[in-house]
Order: sequence, then C-alpha cells, then structure tokens
Amino acid sequence: MTRLRFLLVLVCALAPGLACSDPLPLWELKGTNNRIMFLGSIHMLRNEDYPLAKGINQAYRDADTLIMEIDMDDIDPTQTQITVMKLAAAPDGKQLKDLLGASAYAEAREKLEAIGIGMSVLDPFEPWYAAIVVTQLRLMQLGFDPGSGVDARLAARATQDGKDIRGLESLEYQLGLLDGMSAGAQRDFLITTLDEAENIESEVDDMITAWKNGDTQALEILMLKSVEKQPELYKRLLIDRNRNWAKAISELTDDSENYLIVVGMLHLIGKDSVLVMLDHAGYPSQQVLH
Repeated sequence: MTRLRFLLVLVCALAPGLACSDPLPLWELKGTNNRIMFLGSIHMLRNEDYPLAKGINQAYRDADTLIMEIDMDDIDPTQTQITVMKLAAAPDGKQLKDLLGASAYAEAREKLEAIGIGMSVLDPFEPWYAAIVVTQLRLMQLGFDPGSGVDARLAARATQDGKDIRGLESLEYQLGLLDGMSAGAQRDFLITTLDEAENIESEVDDMITAWKNGDTQALEILMLKSVEKQPELYKRLLIDRNRNWAKAISELTDDSENYLIVVGMLHLIGKDSVLVMLDHAGYPSQQVLH
C-alpha cells in the first residue's frame, strides 16, 4: 500500500462520518467549454477484471465522441499486418541474432527459456518489436487477452452504440517511433522487457489493483520507472507523443461536443504526462472519485 492510500484509509477509519471516496483512473479537464474526460487504459486485461467502475461507464455514456490512440473502428486487419511487417521485420534478410549480437542474443534466449517462450518466435523481427511480442505472449500466458483491453472493449461498445471514434495518431506513426530507435536503445528495450517478464506474475495483480484504484503513485513505480531508465524510449514513447496529443486536445476545448479520451495509463502519470502538459497550457485536470 502506498503512503497516500495508507493515509486515506487511516483518515476514513478515524473519521467514519467523513465521506471518503477512492479515485478512479479517470480525469476531467477544467477550463473548457465542453466536457473532456481522460481514461487511463490497460491494453490487455482478463475477464475477471470487469466490470468497469460505474464512474467510468458514466463517463462513456456522457461522451459524444471517443478519442483513442488510434482510430480503432477503422482498423483494416490486412493493412495492419502489412504495416507491422514492413516496420518490424529485420532488414536485408537479417535475423534478430544479427541485430543483437551473439552475447545479447544468448542472454535473450536464456531469459525466454525461463518463461517458456521459444526464441524462434522472435527471430524474424527487430528488437523493438520482439519486446512487444514478449510482453503480449507473457501476459497471455497469465490469462490476459488483447480483446479484453479497456480500449478494445470501449471501441466495440462505441461502434455498437453508434458513437464517433477518432484517433490521435496512425498505427504507422506509432510503430515508426519505436522502429526509429537506435540499435542500442532497441537492444536495451528488449533485454529490460525480458527481465521484467520473468517477475511480472508477482506484480500484475498489484498493477491492476493500483489501476482500478487510480493510485498514480503505485502506478509510477510499477509501470513508469523502468521506462524512465531508457531515455530514448521514454522520449519517443511518451514525451513526444504526449506533446503532440496535448496540442491536439487543447484545440477541442472550445468544441460543443463532449469527449472521452482513452489512452494508455502510462501517458497519464508522471511529470511528463499529457495531463501535466495540458495543465501548463492552462487546462488543469481533476481526478474523478468513485
């Protein structure tokens, strides 16, 4: 339990007459002419992690439009596969071993064997995409499902309800940021991912609990710290994208429509979050309580 949550529990225990509510992974912008809400998404969840909190469902119902990292109702599976393969495949007939070097490749193979994943699955790819595949496969081993992620569930619901869905960026742009990393940064990304994959089983329930409780301090420790230790990844994955998003979102503040913006939880925590950038632009936010 973080110090903040301990203090909240202590206050509620000592003052039972006080109305105490837990925060959600949900924020509302202030100073706008419309209602703009932010929901931190976990991209892969389990069925047991549902239903979503009532406050999240209410934010969805109040929104005229959903804005996501990419426009999920316009995704063409065939084109998506072409885009991924174009960017993720190791170039010039090479394989992962050629890009990592013999020593790092042997280290990666040893770590993969420890979690029951065969190296051949990763051999055709560049290190950055191999890291993504490792994360997906490891979470799937633990019962997580990409189709049960918050953004996937809400996108399907919005399509059924006829709500407009928009994207903040294209898939090609998103993956291109990772593909453009230096060889050293890609190698560090993969090795760090493999290190974390070994221990994720013991941390994953803590992460989901912290997410449900909107516990940003715990989420920074569980999700953000390792990314901060990789400067090039941190800049490309978070700072650059958050800056672009903050500019685009600030242009919606005079709109007549209400928006629910659903992005990965990493983008809403820490000193370089999109919420901090919007605050600097004159649009502070307030976390929503249960």
